[in-house]
Amino acid sequence: MLSAYRRARREGPKPLRAYGEPMRVIIIGAGFAGLSAATSLADAGVDVTVLEARDRVGGRVWSQELVPGDPGTVIERGAEFVLDGYEQLTGWVARLGLELANTTMSYYVREPRGGEPVTVGEVVIAAAVLAKAAEAAPSCVSVAGIAQEVLAASPGSAGRVSPAAVGAILTRISISWASEVTELSCRALQGPASAFEPNPTYRVAGGNQGIAQAMAAQLGDRVRLGCPVRRLTHDEGSATAWTDEGAELADVVIVTVPLACSSALPVEPALPAWKHEAWSRTGLGQAAKLHVMLAEPAPASAVLSVPDGYWTWVATDASGSPQPIAHCFAGSTPALDRLGVRGGPGGWLARLAGLRPELSFDADRALLTTWADDPWAGMAYSAERSVSREDDPDLMAAPVGRLHFAGEHTAGPWSGLMEGALRSGERVAQEVLVTWGPRGPQGR
Repeated sequence: MLSAYRRARREGPKPLRAYGEPMRVIIIGAGFAGLSAATSLADAGVDVTVLEARDRVGGRVWSQELVPGDPGTVIERGAEFVLDGYEQLTGWVARLGLELANTTMSYYVREPRGGEPVTVGEVVIAAAVLAKAAEAAPSCVSVAGIAQEVLAASPGSAGRVSPAAVGAILTRISISWASEVTELSCRALQGPASAFEPNPTYRVAGGNQGIAQAMAAQLGDRVRLGCPVRRLTHDEGSATAWTDEGAELADVVIVTVPLACSSALPVEPALPAWKHEAWSRTGLGQAAKLHVMLAEPAPASAVLSVPDGYWTWVATDASGSPQPIAHCFAGSTPALDRLGVRGGPGGWLARLAGLRPELSFDADRALLTTWADDPWAGMAYSAERSVSREDDPDLMAAPVGRLHFAGEHTAGPWSGLMEGALRSGERVAQEVLVTWGPRGPQGR
């Protein structure tokens, strides 16, 4: 007896809709990219279904109460900060009736500790020098390569930059891009990760995942949870997403899952080599987060552990008071290995206590989150490597027939960010509408 898959392939595509009926679009992934695309398409009259493997929406945006039942302990297990230029995100916050909460501490300014003594002022000076050198260099030069050039041009203590300051910057860049500086393109020295002005930093009041939850509530039963897509097939007339429940036939399929998953998703006929090559040149950043309750109140603050490759902060929430929580973020595989995250939070907690003796921790109430072992992520977020090409984001975003692609990794300068995911969702929705029209190829 033929399987549903083989039978559908043998029988060939069938008409999806009668003439003039709405185009049908399947979106894979209910993260920020998938839900923003779905909302825009639904608003345009398209028949949209979002298939999400998890039992929740939001993807790598995941808010949770560290102490169940206590809204004052909401943490972000995934994407956290709302930064300068987040126009799409703040627009969604307003549209959905949500609010932003000032964190009081600034994402951009962190006190370096643990390495050679260095001041924040010295770090600011060194960051400007590194950024200028990176601006003049081709993108194929690594962050580490720029640092070596700058230090070689400024020898000794009388030089323009302090080696300790450069070391602190390299740690920060590695953390922020969740990748090693020997692999990162020097462009990483020119983004938010290398900005040191004490600009305000925000979170969505009640949790960033609230954006996804509000989007999904508006979409209603168009969003189906617990429905992983196992493979895709496509031809000139249709595209099909194959789930454990069978085939979902559509005019268009939009893939919005993380790069590690989208690049591994079986597709028939196979996607062209240029797309796989762009994927392979893009970095799969790895990160972990640790949240631990404080035994005593503490003011808002931000501290960088230079030798261990993580930073930690205490922040205010919508109440205006600091949460009773120490938040920590580590980026790059070597940093995660140094902290021993595979063995649980114990090693990281011990290092945190040594880094911040002014804080008192309740180690029994700690939560560790990793993404490499999440089957529906496989990574934290993408990063531009020194081997990346300038057109790689465009290649990763480019459609192949009736298959379209979105996600933070397709967002160019906004890659790795919530803003990038939202922008990619809006971009792909408009791309589908322009290419196929709201009533599909029959209605054009």
